[in-house]
Amino acid sequence: MNLSIEKIEISSFGKLKNACVTAQKGINILSAPNESGKSTLAAFIKFVFYGFVGGRMQSISENEKKLYTPWGAELCEGSITFIADGVKYTVRRRALASGKETVETVNYATGRPEFVGEVPGEVFFGVSEEVFVRTLFFRQLTVPQSKDEILADRLRNIAISADEQVSTKKAVARLNECKNELKGRLGSGLIPKAEKERDELDTAITEALSVRKEAERLGGEIKKRAADMAVCAEQLDILNGERRNIEKYDSLTKLRNINRLALEEKNAREEYEAASAGLKQRDDGAAMGALYAKNTEYVAICRECEKTERELKDAESARDALLEEAMISPEDAKIAEKTLKSSKKLSKLLFIAAALLVVAGIITTLASPETMGLGIIIAVAGVLAAVVGAVIMAKPATLARELGFETAADMERAVIALPALERSISDAERRVEQIESEYIECKTRRAVLKRELDEGIGRYTDIAEGNYEERLQLILRLSSESGEKLAIWRAKKEELDNATKDIDINALAEDARGAEPPEREKSKVDMEIRFYSDKHYKLAELNREAELSLAALEAKSGDPAVLVGKRDSLNARIAELNIKHKAYEKAVKAIEDAADYMKSMVAPRISERADEYFTAAMGGKYTAFEIDTRLSMSFGEDMRRSCEFLSAGTRDSAYLSLRLALADMLFGGCGMPILLDDAFVRMDDNRLRMILGAVKEASKKHQIFIFTHGTRESLALNDIGAEYSEISINEQD
Repeated sequence: MNLSIEKIEISSFGKLKNACVTAQKGINILSAPNESGKSTLAAFIKFVFYGFVGGRMQSISENEKKLYTPWGAELCEGSITFIADGVKYTVRRRALASGKETVETVNYATGRPEFVGEVPGEVFFGVSEEVFVRTLFFRQLTVPQSKDEILADRLRNIAISADEQVSTKKAVARLNECKNELKGRLGSGLIPKAEKERDELDTAITEALSVRKEAERLGGEIKKRAADMAVCAEQLDILNGERRNIEKYDSLTKLRNINRLALEEKNAREEYEAASAGLKQRDDGAAMGALYAKNTEYVAICRECEKTERELKDAESARDALLEEAMISPEDAKIAEKTLKSSKKLSKLLFIAAALLVVAGIITTLASPETMGLGIIIAVAGVLAAVVGAVIMAKPATLARELGFETAADMERAVIALPALERSISDAERRVEQIESEYIECKTRRAVLKRELDEGIGRYTDIAEGNYEERLQLILRLSSESGEKLAIWRAKKEELDNATKDIDINALAEDARGAEPPEREKSKVDMEIRFYSDKHYKLAELNREAELSLAALEAKSGDPAVLVGKRDSLNARIAELNIKHKAYEKAVKAIEDAADYMKSMVAPRISERADEYFTAAMGGKYTAFEIDTRLSMSFGEDMRRSCEFLSAGTRDSAYLSLRLALADMLFGGCGMPILLDDAFVRMDDNRLRMILGAVKEASKKHQIFIFTHGTRESLALNDIGAEYSEISINEQD
């Protein structure tokens, strides 16, 4: 029957109240902190299908009813809805604190009760509560303990009896107990005791004489063993001293290693400090990038300033050349222009006036003698006007000589050319002013960049040698060297810290005092210590047994007549007990033959399926996983090795693989819910991923519930690409 849980509803159970969990097919993971109710949920699933067990136990840990009945409440109650072979059912169970317990299985479609009076777990799983717990119910599979159980015995017990805690010979245990009560293999039991008592009665008289001799022999053996024990004790003292020296030398080696690491850390620190001597701080990447950008801009602005300075000089030279071309100043040009204009105008007027006056004077003189004098005066006035006109006409030439011209014409040409030249000079002046403004702005920007570069570089170093490019390269080089030295120092410091963590150096030095190089390995010394310890223990045990035997021999004695009557009675009793013993032997032989046949049939089937799971769980590291007819577990193709040689985590993987295989076999290939409650706590992350690969394979057939307190299982399932559903315990107030 294939069974898959859909919904779990808890009204009241343990710490859970009004809780609901919805599950899916395949793998379901419930990840929650400790004490959050995961184990309680797992226990509730078993409770619904099988009810409480251990009701008469006084211990709370063994009495489930006491353990899971909520404080202040009188009942545990809840239900599970599931699909079994395509039919949907709901099982509801109710258990009162007083002891009354009821269960009802309802067909979801019809709403009618079914399987009345039957245990739901036995109906749907087809197994008893004990087999369910030992195959499908993994409650904290790997509980820490002083030493691991022998894995081969656990698997053998599960395969035969579905019980990992009870011996596989449980089926014949009682018969063997009864048989051994009559006659044990080592001569114990009622029959040997009666036979021994009969023999003692037969030989009581002669035995009294032999007791002393036997006592002397046992006494000699006891004395010899005591001497051997003294030799063992002496040898153990020597070996323990050698073992202590090995421990002291281990401390010395550890101390030397710490001293070496301390020296290396000191040297690395000094190298780092030396490499960082020229730096105030190391390069932080972004800031240095900005400084490099500023330096690039600074170089460019310097070039721009040089270019602008050259252009300014060229503009000033051009302006000065134009100024040199001007032969007359604007002020002199105005005077010259005014002089030329007035000279031409006045001289022309004066010459005309002179001509008119001369003509008028001649006419007046010739006109009559009376007017001759007037005519002469008029003519003289005309001559004077002509003279004045000549003087005025000569004035420009005089001014020209004063201004540096050879002739007035040269001066006049200079005056005429002056306006055009002034416009050119004005343009040249504006050009000079524009370039001079750009030059000032360029120098200002250069000064700002220089200040910023000085400040930026100053934050890293005070070294002022070289240009900015060289200083930046120096900072980068020193930062790189400092960073490398710092990384080395930190690594050495971490190595030293790890080596000295939780170590008292003074105590270690004291422990190493007086250590000598050991002559042998610790394992060989330990082997000899174990050898002599075992030998001493065995000798002591033999002496205790011998002393008991000696005491028993010395106690044997009695009346011969009485002993004869007892002997006859014992003979009749021995005959009766022998008949019973043979009957028990036949019964045990029949059961053992049946068990051997079962082993030879079951073991190969388990091996084949378990090998598939174990190969997936170990990533193929261990192959040829096998269970023999004695149900001993081994692995390896070229050389068979017992699984007892595996580590605890690997044995847990093998154990889980066998239980998954057993689940496949016991349930006839049908899919059943498998509960894993903190089942992987002793496995590292790598082994967890591999064992979950086996769980992934099992989930193709079975519904898997993984209850865990962390996220390791989810992360591991993600790593191997397994599909799973995350479930939660939803509680309502």
